[in-house]
Amino acid sequence: MKQLALPARFENLEKVDNLVVGWENVKLAIRPDCRDEVSLDKAKTAIEAGLNDAAINYIWNLAIFDLQRKIIVYGVDYFSTAINWDGKPLKTIEDLREVKDHQLISGAFALGIIPAEAHFFLEQCRELRNNFSTAHYPLGELDKLETFNFIKNCVKYVLTFDLPAPGLQIKDLVESLTIEKLESGDDITAIIESQSAKIHGPILHNLFSNFIKQDCNPNLKYNIKLIAPCLWELVSDEIKSSIAAKFASLRDIKGKDAASEALAFLKLVDGVSYIPETFKEIIFKKHAQFLIDAHNEWNNFYNEPGYAKDLASLGIDVPISAIYTYVKAIVLSFIGNTYGIATDAQSYNKTMIANLSQTGIRTLFKIIDTDINVIRELSHNKPACRVQELMDLIRDKTMLPKQKEQFDFITSNKPERLKRHFEKRYWELIEK
Repeated sequence: MKQLALPARFENLEKVDNLVVGWENVKLAIRPDCRDEVSLDKAKTAIEAGLNDAAINYIWNLAIFDLQRKIIVYGVDYFSTAINWDGKPLKTIEDLREVKDHQLISGAFALGIIPAEAHFFLEQCRELRNNFSTAHYPLGELDKLETFNFIKNCVKYVLTFDLPAPGLQIKDLVESLTIEKLESGDDITAIIESQSAKIHGPILHNLFSNFIKQDCNPNLKYNIKLIAPCLWELVSDEIKSSIAAKFASLRDIKGKDAASEALAFLKLVDGVSYIPETFKEIIFKKHAQFLIDAHNEWNNFYNEPGYAKDLASLGIDVPISAIYTYVKAIVLSFIGNTYGIATDAQSYNKTMIANLSQTGIRTLFKIIDTDINVIRELSHNKPACRVQELMDLIRDKTMLPKQKEQFDFITSNKPERLKRHFEKRYWELIEK
């Protein structure tokens, strides 16, 4: 694994062996403009009083606030599209309060704002905070070592790092494309391609949104036509599907003209194959995302069953453009997390898994091999056991040779071996 380059100030934290006595060194490990935050003094007071559950909540809130600040500096437009946000437009740090913690972590990682290790350790911190802090009724008590590690990880992966440099700003890009018609799209495409691959999707989403506007500047529209086909080849199938899904909802939301422009865009980039036969994929994706969000919340065991039931009630004819989100949702709900599963959701999950089409089965194997969020869960013991039960449900399904190889590997190995395999796979993906 690549060594994480930490600011020199972080060395102050390595001197700490007692949080109360060494609290000033904890603060010195934090970026200077964050050291005067009231949350730090409150955390120290809580630790002195033995209230570790309160201390980690103060530190977590500060880390989340700092992630929000970094997202604003980098470019909130990118973040909105990186998490497929469909709520109130995100423009200010106050708007980001509406975004869930797991979305902030995933979006910040997707944009390269936080380093590779942060995705793993901040998700661990989020789960600890949800289950063992004063934010919710705790499952148990945190000892001094667990509290120290929680604080260390929040400092190490968020609070010690400087604010990021702004990314290639979408606003600036759009303005430059509005000035005049380009003779060739090669130069601007090369500039975009040289940026982190993690922002290609947000850029394409934004250009699509501008393209379908009835008052789109003629120069901008002309230039989008030049560069969009190349950008389309740079993004993942999930990004392509999400753009196609927007087309399906435009008729009802913005009328036929916007839908017509969206279809023109998809024809332009050779993306018509991502449009479903009907417009119901938006419904499937929305309900599937509800289940994914419920799985990532602190009270997932209570909320997942209702969302699983709603998703199952939509039937088995899943549109192709929604299949990835659909399968990911039921896989996550079925394998659970390190604390267990939502028991009352399993009858619905089993029914949906049993009725997966061949496309669904192919997607399932792709997800457990390439989806970083699913693989992160499978790197724990209980989900690693559950994935073997999942294989039993699809034992009689038709599989391609590569899928049969994956099936045989999972069913013939012990959970501990699978756990190590998925841990290794997680780090392979996160380092890309």
